[in-house]
Amino acid sequence: MPDALSDILLAMRVESATPVRFESHGGYRMRFPGFRHLKFGALLAGGMTLRPGTGPAMRLAAGDCYLLTDGQPYDSSTADGPVIDGEAYFATHRGADGVVRYGEGAPDKITIGGRFTLDETGAAWLRLALPPAIHIPATAPSAAALRSTLLLLTQEAGASAAGEDLVVARLADILLVQALRAYLAAPGGARPNWLAGLADPRLARALRAFHARIGEDWSLTRLASEAGMSRSSFADVFRRRTGLTPMNYVARWRLFRIRAALQQSDRPIATIAEDNGWRSRTSCARAFREVFGISPREVRRG
Repeated sequence: MPDALSDILLAMRVESATPVRFESHGGYRMRFPGFRHLKFGALLAGGMTLRPGTGPAMRLAAGDCYLLTDGQPYDSSTADGPVIDGEAYFATHRGADGVVRYGEGAPDKITIGGRFTLDETGAAWLRLALPPAIHIPATAPSAAALRSTLLLLTQEAGASAAGEDLVVARLADILLVQALRAYLAAPGGARPNWLAGLADPRLARALRAFHARIGEDWSLTRLASEAGMSRSSFADVFRRRTGLTPMNYVARWRLFRIRAALQQSDRPIATIAEDNGWRSRTSCARAFREVFGISPREVRRG
């Protein structure tokens, strides 16, 4: 059975990842337009400043990684100067090897990055749990693994090798998990949101148990027992860390699992609901519409 983070991401579905390598020499300032879902990247050499659409600028050094989540236009720069249309430049300066280059001479800055595309509802819920920008310094334990995965992803995408689509899809899943792990592990990184419970060892024990056996009967008493806490303490800590009551969390993730199963299989709706712990089809349909704005049947019809 999947652990909590795996179960959450399986319900959200990473649909694609589009990576690119950028090598530059000399200073530049590029402006990129708004984007769908999540942008990711790592600086392999040199230094640059990243200015997200919201939040403070990030000064990146060699080995640092980043994740942008707000979908807003952003700047990438190594020096002051005229603003270059980044999207247009990348579209017209990609070499036969897939690398985008700027300036003359050997590169003094190398970046690899790209975009995750998720299903729309999953992306919206994930953005609610994340700050507009996440900076993962090279000294973070997870940074080396992120850089390695990004390098593999960049090498595979567009190589036209056998099994390319499958490899790129799996590497995209791995990269997103690694980025979220890094965010959750950062000191003070996880602000109160539905994902932050995984950063608390006690809450995480309960959440792992729930996600592993989501179809069973779950109550506040059982969740608190899994965490080794009293009911009142568990409920209080859970609300402060996630912004939800424990049973709201249980209901929400059952509905996400039901939604994913409706999109990915043709099993009867009632069977899917029961497998995910929802005994009443009527109450499931009502709660489903409250969360997603459409009925289970409408999801199945696409």
